[in-house]
Amino acid sequence: RSIPWVVHWHADVLASSHHLGLRLFYLLYRPFERALLRQSRAIIATSPPYLASSKPLQQAGDKCHVVPLGLDPASLAGDDHPRAGRATDAPLRVLAVGRLTYYKGLEYLIRAMALMEHGELHLVGSGDLEAKLHKLARDLRLDQRVTFHGHLSDQQLAAQLNACDCLCLPSIERTEAFGVVLLEAMSRAKATVISDVPGAGMGWVVDDGVTGLHVPPENVRALAAAMANLQRDRDKIRRLGERGRQKFDRLFHIDKSAEGVSRLYRRVLASSTDL
Repeated sequence: RSIPWVVHWHADVLASSHHLGLRLFYLLYRPFERALLRQSRAIIATSPPYLASSKPLQQAGDKCHVVPLGLDPASLAGDDHPRAGRATDAPLRVLAVGRLTYYKGLEYLIRAMALMEHGELHLVGSGDLEAKLHKLARDLRLDQRVTFHGHLSDQQLAAQLNACDCLCLPSIERTEAFGVVLLEAMSRAKATVISDVPGAGMGWVVDDGVTGLHVPPENVRALAAAMANLQRDRDKIRRLGERGRQKFDRLFHIDKSAEGVSRLYRRVLASSTDL
């Protein structure tokens, strides 16, 4: 009797319009992908929008189930309690965390910062676009307002999360399938600003106007306007953060995720014994 397979599907291998190498690789990989899905007993996707927009998963039919990713706040470095709000006249402190690579959309975030009168951007991470992004910040005369922190320890990242007013995830394509860093921010009651990429999970994790703000991808002016909105309304930052923490506790705590995965595994095992 064969062992029942459960596939945890974090993201498609995208034939990206931004990356020729990925398009060529996917032509070779696709037959193996189809075989994997065909032989699986169940497939776990991380959000309803990603499941609905995934071409490979559309062929898997009723094998697919949604179980969101989760985090354990107790395992995160530092405390997870919201800090007192910053002064109303302080620059908006924006945090972005992730690899400095094309799909993260950080170029648009830096350009949006140049349109803001009062704002500072803290970038955490490293990657192939690091030199290009440094140059862009210099060319826009943002040396004093954009800080590149590189790779940080868990404790240092926790300090940045606690110090920020909001976390921004300006990714431009579905390679950003979910955005786990959003959960880290929400667990600390931080407001979030995301690019609402069609078919990605970010727009489902963050509720527009409730736990954060949505902007169209690659739209510099919309991104600047969203951040300026938060800059003008410190109480809104607090409300979005509090509701984000409530949604985290309701859907994204590790206990909720583990319960969903465990329930599905039990169903798969029970159905395999009946065969």
